[in-house]
Amino acid sequence: MMLSKRWLFSVCLLAAPGAWVALQLSSPASGESPFFDPAQLRPGMMGVGRTVFQGVTPEEFQVEILGVLKNAIGPQQDMILSRLHGKNVERTGVIAGMSGSPVILDGKILGAVSYRLGTFEKEAIAGITPIADMLKAADMPRAPAPSLAASLLKEWESPGTVAAATRAVPIPGMAASLVPIGTPLVFAGYPESLIRDVTPLFQARGLEPVAGGGGQGSGADYPIAPGVAISVPLVRGDFSVAATGTLTHVQGNKVWAFGHPFLGTGPVLYPMARAEVIVTYPSLLGSFKIANSTSLMGTLLQDRLTCIEGELGAAPVMLPVTVGVESPTGNRQFSFEVVQDDALTPILVGITIQASLQRILEYSSETTLRAEIRVLSDKHPTLSYSLIESDTGGVQSAAAGGVAREVATLLNVIYGNRFRELRVTSANVKVVALPEASLARVSEVSMSPSQVRSGEDLTVWASLQPYRGEAFLKEFKVRIPPDTPKGPLNVLVSSAANLNGLEGGVLQQRFNGSPGVDELIRFINSLRRDDGLYLQLTRRGLGAVVQGETLPALPLSVVFTLGNNRFTGEEYPAPELPVLEVVQKTDFVLTGGRRTAIQVR
Repeated sequence: MMLSKRWLFSVCLLAAPGAWVALQLSSPASGESPFFDPAQLRPGMMGVGRTVFQGVTPEEFQVEILGVLKNAIGPQQDMILSRLHGKNVERTGVIAGMSGSPVILDGKILGAVSYRLGTFEKEAIAGITPIADMLKAADMPRAPAPSLAASLLKEWESPGTVAAATRAVPIPGMAASLVPIGTPLVFAGYPESLIRDVTPLFQARGLEPVAGGGGQGSGADYPIAPGVAISVPLVRGDFSVAATGTLTHVQGNKVWAFGHPFLGTGPVLYPMARAEVIVTYPSLLGSFKIANSTSLMGTLLQDRLTCIEGELGAAPVMLPVTVGVESPTGNRQFSFEVVQDDALTPILVGITIQASLQRILEYSSETTLRAEIRVLSDKHPTLSYSLIESDTGGVQSAAAGGVAREVATLLNVIYGNRFRELRVTSANVKVVALPEASLARVSEVSMSPSQVRSGEDLTVWASLQPYRGEAFLKEFKVRIPPDTPKGPLNVLVSSAANLNGLEGGVLQQRFNGSPGVDELIRFINSLRRDDGLYLQLTRRGLGAVVQGETLPALPLSVVFTLGNNRFTGEEYPAPELPVLEVVQKTDFVLTGGRRTAIQVR
């Protein structure tokens, strides 16, 4: 097989840095610790740092020790204050993406460059996390981390609720603070407007979203050594999202990096990959690296206060997602993988679906999107859900975002369920896109006859008023249930949104009262569609929702026993429940509803 000159050249370049690392770390005498004791530090001592400024080969810079800030990171967790020197760092300052750059002093590892001092700094002042505090992460438990999904979804929908990051370390006697060096989060394939929308969401967690044209690449498989760039790919495929930092220390198959948290979620299972730095962009506001995530190299296991820690080898299985879009301009299909995580998976799938829709629709006026979602999980029913979104504005606004947020909410329910952790195996979204606004509201309702007996037929007409269209009638023919008692019967013709609003309490209790994951998925599958016109007959009586099931007629003695279960929401008295409900599918996203009544003789 013929090898390219570029490949051979990169191998030659990598040989020297690898030998340098081995020489530096082997210099301590036998039995002596390879780590420098911060207690031996004195102001003015000089060390060497390593990071990648471009490509895959680490370059050196000089590190001047200024002092030690006691208990700065946490109780009994000090920070080493330093000044960086060298032609690159003096041009760029402290760079987002150099988190984890190892600092070597007298041939021993001191720690990782991990914090920066303010913005618009005139000197590259950096905080160093001692290596001893980073190594502790490997001994921490690997239990599943708590979910942040609900919080992330709320912040995506309401950007004003995003809380600022609170990891700053104040400097005594100074009007400034050391903050974790930002971690570049490169988005490839996403509209710039969407990246701007989600930037506050990620910046609040110490990440710096960057629009990149490369994303996932196929760079050289360089040796894993201190100072090389590594990435945490969150999305891979036709779209990519990856965070970039620097590797600090390698010990057998274990690696440590960053010197500060990634997301701070504790034990995790994220993929780790090599990274190729395309360019280091200098900026007075804050320089940063733009990098491609390349070959997978292992699994990130810990995301802790002082570092991230992982193991080389196999990467964890990611969630495969496909998005098919049928539009007047043709059919397109996108495939990508998303990290499996209660907190991140729903939001990342939602954002990427929105990008899929905004990137291919050429028209920019009225839009209607019909979506079918299927989520497969191991040993559980398939989640099968339909939705329709319509917008009178443009593809950059409500319709695409509405589909994305609804899919994210569905995945949030699955990943964040209260019963057990699910192994979701795939997600598939099919979208039919039309260049028109298909909106209508329920304007009038009438029926015949005005009085009926149980078991007799009833005809109901509903008038629908489309957006910029002529009103038309929809007809229902139903039979009054034979066991319906005499008295008033409410007749409601309604959209799903209006009906769900009226039944909010009952639906919430059915959701909360689901006794298991399978029942929860079936409940989601049974939810009403926004393009459905619903006729509902209800009457007042003694009913209830018990373990997610609606029981419209119960003896008084049974009703009095409800509400005593130890799990709130499993039993819920309901004074008015449906006797009959039927639906007719329409071509519109419906709103509104009309109510009337009929007497059963």
